[in-house]
Amino acid sequence: MDPTEWLPTELMLMILAHYALARVGAKVCRRWRGLCRGLHDGRTSVLPLWAMYNSEVKTAAQWKGHTDGIQGMAIGHNNKLYSASRDCTIRVWSMEDGRCLRHLTGHTNWVNGLAIGPDGTVYSASGDKTVRVWSGVDGSHFETFAGHTLQVTCVVVDRNNFVFSGSADKTIKVWRRGSATCSITLHGHTDDVFVLALSPDHEKLYSGSLDTTIRVWSVPAGIHLRTLEGHTEHVYSLVVGVGGTVFSGSRDETIRMWRGSDGKLLNTKNHHKNSVLSLALGPHDTVVSGSGGQDRTVALWCGHTGDHLGTLRHLPKFVDALVVGPEGVVYTGGRDDKTITVW
Repeated sequence: MDPTEWLPTELMLMILAHYALARVGAKVCRRWRGLCRGLHDGRTSVLPLWAMYNSEVKTAAQWKGHTDGIQGMAIGHNNKLYSASRDCTIRVWSMEDGRCLRHLTGHTNWVNGLAIGPDGTVYSASGDKTVRVWSGVDGSHFETFAGHTLQVTCVVVDRNNFVFSGSADKTIKVWRRGSATCSITLHGHTDDVFVLALSPDHEKLYSGSLDTTIRVWSVPAGIHLRTLEGHTEHVYSLVVGVGGTVFSGSRDETIRMWRGSDGKLLNTKNHHKNSVLSLALGPHDTVVSGSGGQDRTVALWCGHTGDHLGTLRHLPKFVDALVVGPEGVVYTGGRDDKTITVW
């Protein structure tokens, strides 16, 4: 019998944080070996849950350049991080040394969100009602999708280069790169579409709305499959774990977990004390959440069980933008902060 099965998650994390993997690896279950691998693999950056739990997290770096708040971020190819800002620009950063490599201009309103295509192409959603397409190599702009009647709030792209954009006009539009014409418009939400996410197999699209619901659509046909109801306020954030579990964050201060196969509500987490503005995938099947207002925290969760694994505290007031690097480094930004903070 594995003795760790009887220990609470947080106690197990405390114990493992003080021992080398070589000493305990053979004596703990596979799940814990995977979780603690990031701590003792000799890299400079490790799985963030250890530092969070031990309350020893310090800012590793701050990247400055934007002149207004940061709305979104995405990790591209070749160790590049892209940031979208209310200053109407996109900045491209080296994840190795934090240098700003490029400054992409062209939007005439806030840049609200970013997505990276399978070939590294960059897609940006803007308050100017368009989605712009940029080269991931040199940052050149080569295509614009126009058709929404209000600001474009979010964008995702699947492995076949179908592009999905959500808007304050309550619709989702489906585009194909190389054609500036919208192929399908998805209707159903009764308020702004605020966030989009794809399932790991790219066969389902999830849309979160200010109407408090999450709609599930087939990809790329756009057939409405079901509606997930449970949140009592705006849905601000979505992410789908490697096993297909859907995590949603809301103005109602909760994170809800939904089964991907049938949409059943699995769990509701009440950890945050304000809106859950951002969600991101972390290493080893973890999920990271960022909050706003006076909460000012980032929390780490097990993507399989929903167990709370740790909390990073005293961040800027709003964590609107959040990504986790391949080595567990956490990058945050927000509407009140013109800076990308590296943890």
